[in-house]
Amino acid sequence: MTPILRPAIRADLDALVELEEVSFDSDWFSRRQLSHLILRAHARTLVIIQPDDDVIPTAPAVDDVMAALWPAGSVERDDATPLRSVLGYGTVLFRRNSRRARLYSFCLHPESRGRGLAQRMLTSLEQLAIAQGCTQFDLEVHTGNGAAIALYERHGFEKCGRLRDYYADGAAAWKMRKALTLDSPVPVAEELAAGDAGEAHPGSPPTVNAGAA
Repeated sequence: MTPILRPAIRADLDALVELEEVSFDSDWFSRRQLSHLILRAHARTLVIIQPDDDVIPTAPAVDDVMAALWPAGSVERDDATPLRSVLGYGTVLFRRNSRRARLYSFCLHPESRGRGLAQRMLTSLEQLAIAQGCTQFDLEVHTGNGAAIALYERHGFEKCGRLRDYYADGAAAWKMRKALTLDSPVPVAEELAAGDAGEAHPGSPPTVNAGAA
């Protein structure tokens, strides 16, 4: 079956923790931090999964239904597509009374790269932001992560600042930004297969009680 996107649920936590550990050398999110991102009211986390061939999804995919139809709290449900294989995930944060969205975490399993999945997931996260009424999409990315930077630039993000000593190891980050409109352009089909960023924690790991937004 074709990989599908859907909102993350609690049952995904084990797979997400494993995904973090194989994707990052440091600054990975703990199970508690990931749980907080899934459950917090002003965040939306999507997973891209490879379902069993013999299982019919019991929850609609983000590709098929506007993602904003899942309100905070719907992650409590346990009837989503079985998590045979979580290939990647992404989290976008929103601020109350703000039209800014922030791409907070973005991760794709090493074995799933180069299939256009990162572009597909990033497009869906952007649609989430637009559905929330956001007009600006921000992110931070390691200055040495050329693959992620190229992905974001193909998607219309531009560098707007450099953050020194941003990560725990003292590495710097690029601040990138994209203006959003209802008709914001998305990459053409040829670009979707141009390659995937391996991984990027755009932001530093959140505190459990108050993840930075």
